[in-house]
Amino acid sequence: MMMTLLILKSRIKNLYEKHYHILRGILKTLIMFGILVIITEQLNYNDFFGQYFVLAVLAVLCGITPDVVSTVITVLVAATEIASVSLLMSAVILVVLIIYLLLFGRLEKRQCEIILLIPLLSAIHIGYTVPVVAALFLSPVMIPAIIMGVVMQYFVAGVMNYSTAGAASVPEGNAWNALQYLSDSVLQNKMLLVTVIAYCFGFLCIYFIRRGKIRHGSQIGILVGAIVIMAIELLSNILWDLNLNLIFLTLQVVLSMAIAYVVQFFRLTLDYRGTRKLQFEDDEYYYYVTAIPKFKVAVIDKTVTRIVPKEEDSFDLKEELEKVLEEEAKEKKAEFRE
Repeated sequence: MMMTLLILKSRIKNLYEKHYHILRGILKTLIMFGILVIITEQLNYNDFFGQYFVLAVLAVLCGITPDVVSTVITVLVAATEIASVSLLMSAVILVVLIIYLLLFGRLEKRQCEIILLIPLLSAIHIGYTVPVVAALFLSPVMIPAIIMGVVMQYFVAGVMNYSTAGAASVPEGNAWNALQYLSDSVLQNKMLLVTVIAYCFGFLCIYFIRRGKIRHGSQIGILVGAIVIMAIELLSNILWDLNLNLIFLTLQVVLSMAIAYVVQFFRLTLDYRGTRKLQFEDDEYYYYVTAIPKFKVAVIDKTVTRIVPKEEDSFDLKEELEKVLEEEAKEKKAEFRE
């Protein structure tokens, strides 16, 4: 089974590398179309972005442009949808995001992806995937981005709640009341604090286990991190009576674990049976190195062609040799007689 998966991985990787530019553009277009659909389905307040043709055009534009364009378009579409509910809410969310990027933007280039993915994947109930997968490949410097992503998730939830329940109770033209409703729904939400703690502790557990001297550390880290996240949320549910759906929570965490295992398999698979420990030194240091090879299967498509000689071209090697020897003997006899 493992060998079959490794061969499949190698074939997919070789195909992707062979047609890198075409496949990357197609995949990026499909992913961006899915992201824009999620945004417009959750924040369905602007009729212009409610048209799939418009979303398809924007997705194609993202597919043929640099990644930063995709990030900007995602933010602008979300901000425009929120502005249809409250212009002040949209402006405040954008200002908060810009202030964060000015303070922490230099720490890691992928922070914007983490910030946007948390609310997006939380909308389809797999938000736990973000801290779990991020801990496999990134450092704790991403924790501020995770916190900001959770805050954005609850900002969006506050806008949705306001549009359905709060707007009817807020006097028309009083934009400050809408902003007050948003801040109260975020700052007084205990689930926001619980989610931040669970994501951060889960991230750190996976990171330190992965970095430790443990065989299959990444796989063990995913399991331990998922258990830590669930334990924190279950404990908070008991202490604060959050009315969490435990079955639904378990399914979300298990699905996020499965996605993380798939990503880990395609990103990095180590063969611990081939572990080697090396020691060497220079003028100042003595080095201890543990080398673990990656699982790698060379997939070669072989074509075997059989060449069957025709009957008229076939010959007996023994007979041919005897003929040659007889001719040489005759020539020698002729030379001797002369």
